[in-house]
Amino acid sequence: MNTCNIGYKISGEAHMELRILRNFIAVVEEEGVSAAADALRISQPALSRQIKDLEDEVGATLFVRGNRSHSLELTEKGRLMYRRAQEIVELADRTQKEMTADEDIAGDVHIAAAQSAAMRIVARAMTRLRHKHPQVRVRLHDDYGQNIIERLDNGLADFGVLVQPTDMSRYDFLPLPTGDPMGLLMRYDHPLATRESIHPKDLADVPVIVPQGVLNRRDLSGWYKSGNKELNIVGTMNLLYNASCFVQEGYGCAICLQGLVDTSWESGLVFQPLDPPMQTHLAIAWKKSQPPTPAADAFLTELRSVIADINRDNKESVPSPRNGAQR
Repeated sequence: MNTCNIGYKISGEAHMELRILRNFIAVVEEEGVSAAADALRISQPALSRQIKDLEDEVGATLFVRGNRSHSLELTEKGRLMYRRAQEIVELADRTQKEMTADEDIAGDVHIAAAQSAAMRIVARAMTRLRHKHPQVRVRLHDDYGQNIIERLDNGLADFGVLVQPTDMSRYDFLPLPTGDPMGLLMRYDHPLATRESIHPKDLADVPVIVPQGVLNRRDLSGWYKSGNKELNIVGTMNLLYNASCFVQEGYGCAICLQGLVDTSWESGLVFQPLDPPMQTHLAIAWKKSQPPTPAADAFLTELRSVIADINRDNKESVPSPRNGAQR
């Protein structure tokens, strides 16, 4: 690992070295100064001084002192510092890779994305790109809206796949030509499993796990009307696979998009669409002010080509008035 001593300005006149941030991250992940010192091959007193100097520099206590457990515990400011230190180090490492890349198109394309079957379009574009430039790799970060936006704004993602509606005023973007039906995921023996569709009244008192992004955007606020009752939300999720395990064990049902988990007979799960129908629409966005890397630029070219192909195929599949149904 490169341990260059590049200074990074945090605020005001404070500067800190990437080496110190890396060591701070090691202390957190090794759960103690002694274990981190062994891993870093430096003395424990030297590492302790670095952590104390870092606390003095940022003006905050990062670790709880007097903790009787063997592992160090982060303060609230310490947790924030840990998150930001990870972002700074990741961005520095990525910048160094980009600056030292060969002239041939290579390197990582970072894509932060909400879970959706529309990712097949993104995957198709990336597959085309790798056929042309085998040294390109994808780095996927699965998350929901606000965290995706944060990665875009911090330069940690080249692209973000965002569920609409989202404020896109700071980004350039391409709509993805697909709509994912939303429905209810349940066990095969659930009373609603035999329904062809799920109406708002069907969900009265049904315990449901809901995607965090759906709650943040209030996607269901106009759809669910059952007197004065609210949805019986018993959990939130970012990744549907994990939530599907809860559904299989009988914890509740999950409101989700179609096609993201196995609903074959062997799975014991059933998906039924919502009625009135609800679909999510997505767009892939990138920062206006952030020049793309050669790999990101090449990916965007392939993505535009894939989307053009899909739009053309969709247009050709629509029957003309002369070829339509007879009157």
